[in-house]
Amino acid sequence: MRSTAFALTAAAGLLIAGAAEAEISDGKVKIGVLTDLSGGYEQNSGNGSVEAAKMAAEEFGNKINGKPIEIIAADHQNKPDVGSTIARSWFDNEQVDAVTDLVNSAVGFAVLEIAKQKNKTVLLTSAGSADFTGKACAPDNSVHWIYDTYQQGAAIGQSVSQLGKSWYFLAADYTFGHALQEATAAAVTKAGANVVGAVFHPLNATDFSSFVLQAQASKANVIAIANGGDDAINAVKTAKEFGIVDGGQKVVPLGLDSLPALKSIGLDIAQGMMYVSPWNPGLNDKSREFMTKFIARRKTAPSSFQVGTYSAVRSYLKAVEATNSDDPKTVIARMRETPVDDAFTSTGHLRPDGRMVHDVYLVQIKAPAESKSEWDLLKVVTTFPGDKVFRPIDEGCPAFAKK
Repeated sequence: MRSTAFALTAAAGLLIAGAAEAEISDGKVKIGVLTDLSGGYEQNSGNGSVEAAKMAAEEFGNKINGKPIEIIAADHQNKPDVGSTIARSWFDNEQVDAVTDLVNSAVGFAVLEIAKQKNKTVLLTSAGSADFTGKACAPDNSVHWIYDTYQQGAAIGQSVSQLGKSWYFLAADYTFGHALQEATAAAVTKAGANVVGAVFHPLNATDFSSFVLQAQASKANVIAIANGGDDAINAVKTAKEFGIVDGGQKVVPLGLDSLPALKSIGLDIAQGMMYVSPWNPGLNDKSREFMTKFIARRKTAPSSFQVGTYSAVRSYLKAVEATNSDDPKTVIARMRETPVDDAFTSTGHLRPDGRMVHDVYLVQIKAPAESKSEWDLLKVVTTFPGDKVFRPIDEGCPAFAKK
C-alpha cells in the first residue's frame, strides 16, 4: 500500500512538474502575417488578413494567460527569397512564434522549410498547393486550413454533370496554377469529361486577350480559369469582352473566391458562373457577425482567405491558452483535439497530417435582380462534406501512407 501511494504521489509530482515547465517563450505570443500587401493577391488576403488576425487576438483581450498577443505583418511580394528572408529574421531576431497567411504556395514552401529548422509554427491559410499535406507535410510544425488544389479539383469533379463534358484550362504559370490545373483536370477526367487543352499565363499578366482567344477557339464546353487575385478578375472580364460568357461556353473561375473580387467584376458580367468555395458567407450567425464587424473595420466584405486566417489564428490561440505553451508540436496536438466551430466553419477538425477538414460548397454567382444587398452575391448549389473532397490522409503525407 505504501509503495502504491508513493508511486501515485510521484506520478502526480511529474504531472505538476510537466505543467509547470510548459510556458510561453519570451513572455509574449507573437504572430506574423506574411502576405501580399501590394500585389495581385492583396485584395483576397493582404491587409484584410492582417485585420482578421487582429480580430482573432482581440477575442482573447489581446492576452493569453496574462501574456500579450502581438500581430505583425510584412509583404513577401510573391517572391520566395523575400519571404524566406523575412521569416528568418522574424524567427531569429523578433521572437515570432507563428507565421500565417502565406498567399503564394512557392513562398509558403520556402517559409515552411525555415520554420522546420527553427521549430516554429506555420498556419497556412491562403496558400493552396495540396503538397503542404502531401510530400512536403510537416505535421509537427504546420497546419493547412482553408482549401487546397486536390479538394478544389475533387469538388469540381463531382460537379461535371452541372458544368460540361469538355474542358479547356487557362492557368497561371507557377506552382499554384499548375497544381490547380492538374488536380482539376484529373478529377474531371475521372468523372467522364474530356480535357481538350490548356494555356498558361505569367503571374500578374497585363493582357489576357491571346490566352482567352485560345480558350475560345478550343470550343470546349467549359473554360476553367485556374488562377487567383487580380489575374482571375482580369481573365473573367476579358472572357466577357470576347463574348465567351454569352456565347455558350461556361466560364468556371476556379480561384476567384472573394466577395470583393466578385464586386469588382460586377454581377452583370459574372452572373450564373459557378465555382467551389471553402466558405459560405451565410453559413450561420457567427459568419454573419464576422462579416458585419469586418465590413465596419475595412469598409469591404472579407474573402474566404481572410475569414480563414481569422479562424486559424483563433484556433492557434485557443491551443496556446489551453497548453500555456507556444511549442509547435504541443500546440498543434491540442488543435487536433479541438473541433473548429467559428465564423469560417461549423464542421472543422484538424487531421494528424495537418489538413483541416470541413464542408465546402459549389456556389453560383447571383444575377443582379437576385441580389438583395451590397454583398448578397452568391447562392449555394451543393454542399460537399469535407471527407468526400479532401484527399484521404493515407494518400498524401508519407508518414501516413498505406504500407
